[in-house]
Amino acid sequence: MTRTIVLAGAAGYGGTYLREIAELEARGRVRLVGLCDLHPLDTDTHKQFGDRPFDSRLDRLLAETKPDLAIVATPIHTHLPLSRHVLNAGSHLLLEKPPAPSAAEWREVLTLARHKGLSCQVGFQSLGSGAYARLAKLMAAGELGEIRGIGCYGAWSRDAAYYQRAAWAGRRELDGVPVADGALTNPFAHAVATALALDRSTGWDDVADLDAELLRVRDIQVDDTSCLRLRTRHNTVITIAVTLAAQTPTEPVVVVHGTQRRAELHYTRDLLVLDGQLEHHGRTSPLENLLAHLDDGARLQCDIEACGAFTRVLEHINATPAPRLISEQWLTREGDGPTARTHIPGVEQAVRASAEKLATFTELAESWAL
Repeated sequence: MTRTIVLAGAAGYGGTYLREIAELEARGRVRLVGLCDLHPLDTDTHKQFGDRPFDSRLDRLLAETKPDLAIVATPIHTHLPLSRHVLNAGSHLLLEKPPAPSAAEWREVLTLARHKGLSCQVGFQSLGSGAYARLAKLMAAGELGEIRGIGCYGAWSRDAAYYQRAAWAGRRELDGVPVADGALTNPFAHAVATALALDRSTGWDDVADLDAELLRVRDIQVDDTSCLRLRTRHNTVITIAVTLAAQTPTEPVVVVHGTQRRAELHYTRDLLVLDGQLEHHGRTSPLENLLAHLDDGARLQCDIEACGAFTRVLEHINATPAPRLISEQWLTREGDGPTARTHIPGVEQAVRASAEKLATFTELAESWAL
């Protein structure tokens, strides 16, 4: 069955969806019937999809095209109003992560989807990884023994242009509307969601004892270097330590500490390391999974309801006092203008130590965090 699709957000990450839609069209799985963006299509997109209906207003485009489903791949603070348009038009929804910048907005999307009897998939791509599925199965079967804790670490680097790319970048709110563009809630949102899903603790009431150390190296409203520790309903301690100020970037890793075995999930690489043995796996995208759900009843990788615990983390971070600016004495700066970068020497070792020891930056006595 060929499903009709509208995409809201043709630029930025939306380009990833456009490439996938083109591949699925070639296989006869979908048909793109409309594009929505505030700006005209770029040259390449216009060349490929310029013959499709285009509108800057999603409600008007949905009324014209009546698609089976719509993808919302737009800035975080626009998710709620655009999700309303999609669900009220009677279309299923694929909503990019994070689903909403506040608990109230998440609940509204969830309630509306349930009321309309429509599916809402959230685009946490890591949950479609075969490596994640394999690890989750091993944990559920007790193959790792008792889970002593789950640690996550990630060390990326972002230049000044990253925070200049849009008015909402690096902000907690914009014109009174919540945005939540911090390291834990946007760039490393997958780390949070994946750790919670591995523990089967995805509901709003599944997490407690949240403690966040939020830091920054730039003049922004949000954290770019952070450590979060919480306890789940299974009494599992989860610690997530990340930075966007690394001198030597490394891909994020989820470390599961079992009494019998240890596992590392490199979720951006679909790689599972089990007792030192490497397993490479494939991946099913959120869109492919949603199509399988609509056609064959396959279980959604990340139903909007399964974002409850993640949203509670997000809400906690939003309610935490503004991230503290790290003193210049602990920083190094490189370059000028849009390419300028700021590093915390040794932060790569610190985030890894946090994941290994399930400890916060303060407990590790990191000088720049004290």
